[in-house]
Amino acid sequence: MEQSENRKLRKARKRVEALKGFYQHLLIFILVNVLIFIVRSRVLEFIQNDSPTKNFMEWVDWNILFVPLFWGIGLLFHAAKVYQFKFPFLKNWEERQLNKYMNED
Repeated sequence: MEQSENRKLRKARKRVEALKGFYQHLLIFILVNVLIFIVRSRVLEFIQNDSPTKNFMEWVDWNILFVPLFWGIGLLFHAAKVYQFKFPFLKNWEERQLNKYMNED
């Protein structure tokens, strides 16, 4: 009985640590991206009006958009792992692979 309680406690602690890690990741994501957009709008404002730097500003704009996009995708995968969301296509793939290897033996 005590052993199963210890196992449950370890599992619960592991889950809480995973949630804490996700919330930290989310907070850093929000803070960094807000900071990036503030820097873009305030600090780089003086460059925007120069015609030779127009290409540079377009490059900066695209990169500023890509950071939250790709980081957000990574954050979604982190959330899926923490909240134990199983993608249906992965579950089907796992079942097919299990059946395949079971039939081989």
